[in-house]
Amino acid sequence: MRSSRFAFLFNAARIACALILASIVSIPAQAATINVTYSLSGFGAGDPLNLPLIGSATGSLLPLGNVTWSDMVFPNFATGAGDGTFKMTFADGDTLFGALHEQGDFSTFPIVPFTQLLTVTGGTGALLLYHGTLTGLLISDQTNGTFTSSGAGTLETTPEPESLILFGTGLASLLAHRMRALLFQKDCRQSES
Repeated sequence: MRSSRFAFLFNAARIACALILASIVSIPAQAATINVTYSLSGFGAGDPLNLPLIGSATGSLLPLGNVTWSDMVFPNFATGAGDGTFKMTFADGDTLFGALHEQGDFSTFPIVPFTQLLTVTGGTGALLLYHGTLTGLLISDQTNGTFTSSGAGTLETTPEPESLILFGTGLASLLAHRMRALLFQKDCRQSES
């Protein structure tokens, strides 16, 4: 009787320690906020009567690195606004992508400033699940389609899911250990009878 009580207390202590360890290991990393600046130089092309307009550029998104930019914009000629999508591709192939909104001031035609709002909705590779907002200014030369663009904003990183996997693995291991202990106790009781 005394040895079974000791075995029960010993197993309970092991399970408690394992749960504490699993909960400490599984604390997810906090999302980090990265302050970024971007600078692009490129050109836009397309027929305003056959949308979308296509833009491509090269530049940087610091501190993350150099990028190749591509966008598709659907302008509203009545309001001077444009909405579309963008993609930034880094040297290692990772990407950031999202929605873009631009508002042009055509009073200075043919050099047109556009305010930009870039909403990053995701990414690939190491940038998977990044999100955030960047604002800036695009200066477009409407005579030849060239543009420069620069701005700043913040990106939120999303914690890696490894901590959740570790927590699940720990719980599954504890469950398997407990089931094995219960089966062992049942076998011992049957052999005593």
